[in-house]
Amino acid sequence: MEFVPVGNLGNSNDAADSNGLAFGSVNYHYNISKYETTYGQYVEFLNAVAKSDPNGLFNPGMQDDKLLNGINRTGVDGSYIYSVAPSTGSPLTQNTEGSENKPVNYVNYLDAIRFANWMHNGSSNDPRSTESGAYLITTAALTGATRWNNIITYKATGDLSISVGDQAQASGLTGSGFETRSTIRSVTKKDGFTYFTVQNRNSNGIATGSGTVTVIPATHASDARYWIPTENEWYKAAYYNPNKNGIGSAGYYDWATKSDTTPGNTLINPSAPNLANTRTNTGFTKSPFSSIALGQLPDPLVGPNMLTEVGAFSGSASHYGTFDQDGNITEWNESIYDPTAVFGDYNGSVNGTRSKRGASFYNPDPGSTHRDDGLMPNDAGYAAGFRLASASILSPNSNPTPVTPVVPTVSSTLSSVGASCNCCVFDTDEDQIYSGVLTSRNEIWPTVSTAYGTIQLTLNRAKTEAIYLLNIIGLDFGKWFDGTPRTTDPGDDVSGMHFHVAPNYTVGDAHIGLINPNQDNDLNITYDSAKTMWTLTGKWTDSDQSIVSLTDSLDDIYAGELYTNIHTERVALGEIRAQFTRSGSTISNATISGSTHSHEDGSAHSHEDSSIADSYCHHVDPDEIYQSSSLYQGNGADFMIDLSSVSLISTNVLASRSASYNTDVFFYRIADAQGSVVDALTGTWIKPGESGYAAAVQASKVSNITLSRQDNVSASESFMLQSDNYMLGLVATVANTGNTFYSFTAANADGYNHFKYLSANKVGFEDIFGGGDRDHNDLIINLSFAA
Repeated sequence: MEFVPVGNLGNSNDAADSNGLAFGSVNYHYNISKYETTYGQYVEFLNAVAKSDPNGLFNPGMQDDKLLNGINRTGVDGSYIYSVAPSTGSPLTQNTEGSENKPVNYVNYLDAIRFANWMHNGSSNDPRSTESGAYLITTAALTGATRWNNIITYKATGDLSISVGDQAQASGLTGSGFETRSTIRSVTKKDGFTYFTVQNRNSNGIATGSGTVTVIPATHASDARYWIPTENEWYKAAYYNPNKNGIGSAGYYDWATKSDTTPGNTLINPSAPNLANTRTNTGFTKSPFSSIALGQLPDPLVGPNMLTEVGAFSGSASHYGTFDQDGNITEWNESIYDPTAVFGDYNGSVNGTRSKRGASFYNPDPGSTHRDDGLMPNDAGYAAGFRLASASILSPNSNPTPVTPVVPTVSSTLSSVGASCNCCVFDTDEDQIYSGVLTSRNEIWPTVSTAYGTIQLTLNRAKTEAIYLLNIIGLDFGKWFDGTPRTTDPGDDVSGMHFHVAPNYTVGDAHIGLINPNQDNDLNITYDSAKTMWTLTGKWTDSDQSIVSLTDSLDDIYAGELYTNIHTERVALGEIRAQFTRSGSTISNATISGSTHSHEDGSAHSHEDSSIADSYCHHVDPDEIYQSSSLYQGNGADFMIDLSSVSLISTNVLASRSASYNTDVFFYRIADAQGSVVDALTGTWIKPGESGYAAAVQASKVSNITLSRQDNVSASESFMLQSDNYMLGLVATVANTGNTFYSFTAANADGYNHFKYLSANKVGFEDIFGGGDRDHNDLIINLSFAA
């Protein structure tokens, strides 16, 4: 592992960032690794200490996620063998360079400090070498806990070597809000037990059962040979130049490429200056938008591998000679987040996690602009890796407690990061309703998941409250509910949930954390065991400690750029997502008194009363339906109707026939504009033309319309169409021939498009196999919608 020295002692902090925090001042010599820790180095580590892997140093994502993979594991527990993923595939499908020199990721903070301990101890083959050295890691059994006046007292077995200020991570106890990560406030030892306290803002209560606590120091030991860089150490190595503005005139760059301008990301001439593996307006380094436009969408099941080899952009080092501090992956820092940070709160406990810095391959913001990538809690370490710091021969013992960041007085709310929307005019005397459907296909890179749900957000008339309601099936909120998972699969455990801002199919920073961090004091979770459905309600106001205030988020909500993303242990980037789309206005609000956490045994935890939108009607403009569908209608694509903004709508069909055959037509739910249908049994997505499509369509039928008409006679039918916030396709069965044709060409046996767009929400049907006379007037269907 190659290191570079960092000197220039006594430098000042950079200017305060958007969170009001300032970083970069370091008053001692140290070294920092020139490159991010690679898969090759991590494989050596795993083969040395993880033949059995009780600490989970290997994450399955390192092997299975084809966007980021780099390790293959074979064998069984006790004799695991690890190897670097070899070069495979074509440039657009896989990992052409191999992964030896690509940065390891899917690494959480505990993994990183265990690697540092292993290095400190001489890269030993003893598995115990990961538990002490630079950091003393203490693991113990918990036998109980109580919470009183916002303080939890945990009872752990044994005389533990832990101290005030250490960070404790507790899990496994039964009881709401007892799974925590926080710094220890007090330590007492008595009768073979260690009692320690942490701050937590959940209601008073008692935990039962047994659990586990892992305690790690806030900082590395003073005699550490290797450690995770502090935030100031990392920041200085990335951005500082003592002569940036002329000899003796120091300054900080915006980018770790020794530049104040956004770097390019092309690999055509990697030795050119100011390049990095990050997203730009041309797309991703390994997947430009020109490739995506051709249907070559990055997919974690297929690829391509989105990482570049460390130092690949050889002309883009920082002043001190480091590479990729912006680009490739985001990197762990040693510093603990304070309560005001994006992810400073964990299940109601403060000082919950460690800092991360640096732009990644998917996030275009440099690490100089804010802490963390602001997108996810990242416990599983998605696109997160690390580099090491080490002692300098100039001052080998000068590794003191890191400099505390300057925290100037700032407003409790941040300025809006969204653009103003001038295209929408709303009635300020009405509440506004926004809704959507949570599915895996809404994620920026589709994942395969059977989980789904619905969302609704209601803005009150004064625009001072955003009341939300989510119903979700297929994920497990148990550890946030009462500490008890409802399934045996740890992969479906929810690790975080947030409201973000970005247009559909792009990613953006979180504006408020609902889970990890828990920034809404009104969040209420209930569970219906009969339906296996979780319901989450709450109220976002400016009084919440959100990352961006509700007031400063209003323009983003109006613009349709607010979305919710739910992260799980198996899909750290997000398993299901939904965009909030304007769907109506409320008439009245209903107040539900004494809202509770309901338990299967009939017990409950009482919470403060909360007001939710209970009685409302949709005011749907038919033109809005057409506008949302017009992306697909009339452009030569297959015909569909986009009703994803409503769940129930009054529909009128005017149909006229000019053919000899009777035809039955019905709507069916589709999951995307390409006509994919969700298999109700397996949850898999079946595309038009794939095996099982016809059966899946029948199971997705939402309304039947029998259109038996005399020639040249028009007649209409009206009915309530239950769309459930889906897009809809059309399918027709010709009674006399038995042929069935779909509004998606790929599903038709003759490869012909039998449904032709004629005008807004008007389609013509051709009933002969192969297209017949191709005049598309055998049946004319004219759709209209009303509130």
